[in-house]
Amino acid sequence: MDPGANIDFGASCITNRWRADKLALSLMLFMSMVSITMSLMPVVTTELENKFSLSGAQIGLLSSVFMLAWALGAIPMGLAAARWGGRTLILGACLLAVGSILFAFSSSYPWFVAGRFLQGVGGATVIPVSNPLLAQSISPRFHARCLGVFGLGHGLGVVAALLILPSVDKAGGYRAVFLVAAGIALLIALVGLAQKPVRARPEHLEGKPTFRELMRGVAAVATNRKVLLLSVVNIGVMAIVVGLLAWTPSFLHDQRGASLAVAAYLTAGIGLAQLIGNPVGAAAMARWGKVFVLLGSLVLMMVVTALVPAAPGFVLPFACVTIAGFTTMAIFPAIFGSIPGIVARPEQVGVASGFVNLTNLAGTLFAPWLFGVLLDTYGTATGRHGYLLGYLFLALFPLLGTIAAVVYSVKTKKPVAGPVAGV
Repeated sequence: MDPGANIDFGASCITNRWRADKLALSLMLFMSMVSITMSLMPVVTTELENKFSLSGAQIGLLSSVFMLAWALGAIPMGLAAARWGGRTLILGACLLAVGSILFAFSSSYPWFVAGRFLQGVGGATVIPVSNPLLAQSISPRFHARCLGVFGLGHGLGVVAALLILPSVDKAGGYRAVFLVAAGIALLIALVGLAQKPVRARPEHLEGKPTFRELMRGVAAVATNRKVLLLSVVNIGVMAIVVGLLAWTPSFLHDQRGASLAVAAYLTAGIGLAQLIGNPVGAAAMARWGKVFVLLGSLVLMMVVTALVPAAPGFVLPFACVTIAGFTTMAIFPAIFGSIPGIVARPEQVGVASGFVNLTNLAGTLFAPWLFGVLLDTYGTATGRHGYLLGYLFLALFPLLGTIAAVVYSVKTKKPVAGPVAGV
């Protein structure tokens, strides 16, 4: 199906390229805001360990709490988008700012956890709200392009955090870092308010959906086979993103003799690769279709991940990881750009986006943990097989995603009988 196949485009549909780009750029800033917030902990870890005697587990939990809230908040924020549209983004930015301020003015671990949780809930708005907003506000002619611009925010946020926030931390400590994050969130909220589609309520709704109607929409999404297949694809992608970032620096140190400082370069390299990958994926989707991008990205992702432990030295493994990072964002427009065409009603776009985003938990929580179990069992030193088995295990995730994408492509080619609901 074409993007927006189930969307009833009204008179306010954006058919002007410049106006479409302005909306996409505004939403890109929201995405970069979330990416910056995700990247805060590595910047302030040393100070929190020294000043508050936090353990590595406690520091790790502050990242996990953010990711948990980000995933669990996805479906509720998708439901909010069905009722209030783009205005939900402003709520998200404000929650993110409040969480940042709470963290900045806290001096105890429970309040740090609370601040990160609020940040995660605020960040949960971005994909479930932005995806239906793009589908419902922009002509299908510019849909792929705008998804490419929107997705740029992830890599841009990672790179910006690495380039700017360490200097902020050096000058003012963790309080300054989190206050800057709060200021960025509020500034981006003002930019969003300047966009009419963000301020407007969903045009496709004759009235606000009732709670029962929203719950029916959730049930319909949860039983939609194509949404479930896209979720499997997304799990494979997120397992690669988190697993590679978590274990490749230690692999290069333990088995290739590289300095642990390579971790920073690795993270920056993946961020830059993702920054390039998203618009390339969007352009490929517009030219060759979503299924081509889904399958091509997953197969390449699987191959280069499996090659990491076999590649000699540390330059070639680094290249494999960078290519994998590129594919994780090249596939982003195809995953979320497919959703408007496979749900039954337009108000389900946000819920489906949230549902797919919720599946991040399966990849982000289990993949790095089970990789670590393999390392504990089979060893990390030169000549031991822990890393080899770990990377092969990671490669299983995009393999399963490839199988799901093949099934998805077969189901997508089948003709749809009868009228489409919501048109």
